[in-house]
Amino acid sequence: MMYVQISRSWLFSPVAQHVYFAGAVLDLAFIGTRIAMLAAMSAAGVAVLPFGVAGLLKLLLYPEVVGTAVLFVGMSYCWLGIETTYKKKVLWFLLSGLLLVTMPIYYFAFYRQIAAREAGSVSASAPLSV
Repeated sequence: MMYVQISRSWLFSPVAQHVYFAGAVLDLAFIGTRIAMLAAMSAAGVAVLPFGVAGLLKLLLYPEVVGTAVLFVGMSYCWLGIETTYKKKVLWFLLSGLLLVTMPIYYFAFYRQIAAREAGSVSASAPLSV
């Protein structure tokens, strides 16, 4: 089994914060796209999309799927590695497998606050350069 060592500084770096924000936006877009696609199929009375349309939708959904996957991995590392209580870890892990919406909720409700604290502690502990 491979164990990837990810440090707190890497998880909360400015680049990671931008990537996770983009992932959260793409995840919400993916959810909206799926709902709109299912509603349009239901309104048209179509159970299966034609081959060309399905291929085009897969191509257009690719960035949203990648953003969702990146957000899932990043937030999984955050809530399984940073959270201290076992109950919170189990709750978030179970919810993440059930709903796509839990990852952006975790990002906007918890990760951004933790990242702000991490940035504050880094700037407070950094020595002043003259």
